[in-house]
Amino acid sequence: MVDELLAAGLINELGVKRQGTVGKPSKMLALSGKNTVNAGIRLFDNHCRLALFSLTNEKIGECDIPRGQKLPGTLHEALQALLTEHGVQQGELLGVGISFVDQFDHDYPDPKAREMFCQSLAITLGHPVVMESTAAACAAWHMLHGEARGLQGFVYVHLGLQMEAAVVYGRRILLGHNRLTGAFGDIFVSPEVSSKDGELGRLNDFASLNALRELTRQTDMDLEAINHLSENNPKILSRWLEQAAEPMRIAIHMLESVLNSQTIIFGGDITPELLDKMIARLRPLIPSISQYGERHVPRIIKTPNVQEIAMSGLATLPLHSALDTEQPYSAFLPANSDLTEKQILLYTASWA
Repeated sequence: MVDELLAAGLINELGVKRQGTVGKPSKMLALSGKNTVNAGIRLFDNHCRLALFSLTNEKIGECDIPRGQKLPGTLHEALQALLTEHGVQQGELLGVGISFVDQFDHDYPDPKAREMFCQSLAITLGHPVVMESTAAACAAWHMLHGEARGLQGFVYVHLGLQMEAAVVYGRRILLGHNRLTGAFGDIFVSPEVSSKDGELGRLNDFASLNALRELTRQTDMDLEAINHLSENNPKILSRWLEQAAEPMRIAIHMLESVLNSQTIIFGGDITPELLDKMIARLRPLIPSISQYGERHVPRIIKTPNVQEIAMSGLATLPLHSALDTEQPYSAFLPANSDLTEKQILLYTASWA
């Protein structure tokens, strides 16, 4: 298997690791950052963002395009232009990771519609497509390139239009029976009853960026405008932080009590400064079972590259899918005749 990966240029040998005097010295291996790239695509309400990253997570290029009516064709043209602009050959693209910014996307509101779209996109692009939530993509990035490389279990929380989470146990992202695990914003955090549906208050009602939109009375405000509120409307931002803090503390306590993970990693579609303010409002954290026993990492970790994490994570998904032999993230594939040798090796070969 290693010989095939070396021949495909997907990994490099770094040298020999000697341990003691017994047995044959082992060769050190690492991912290759040359001649293989992944693409990430995020679908916003009115535009799409595309980015190219090497297997070692070095950013190659990025662009934004308007979201057209014939989305697979629009994305195909944009991806081809991005590859050409940065001198990347078709055969060097391993796969595409994709997510929807809004869980209730106006064109693809349900999982079945999104799966059909991704299969159509794979056929149009001629490359494997892996779809997941933004939180799951970011969790995959943290396992391969970030703060969770040495962790067995953690929760990644993504503060977006809706609150998302990805639960990792035994270095596997838990998907649930219908692949929809991670609807963190749907948990009840308040006994107050919503005037909209008569239900108890959910985390999304207080701490999501949609909740911040509601406070501004501009429900179509885009993420860029939201991130400028600290300059343009600091009072609204303070009100949102105040209303979000206690529900978020309750939600964190619930995660720790039920999952007892090694840590909770926070990220989101917000600026580092706003994320710092949110985390500061959460302290002191509610005492939980996470305090018992020896701790090697803090209860909460802030993702270091908060404004890049989503695109980095999406570009990690194709590799994460290929490395998982049980394939929880089964990629949507084009016809076998369209696959490159690298793609056949990683997505269709059996290592059993």
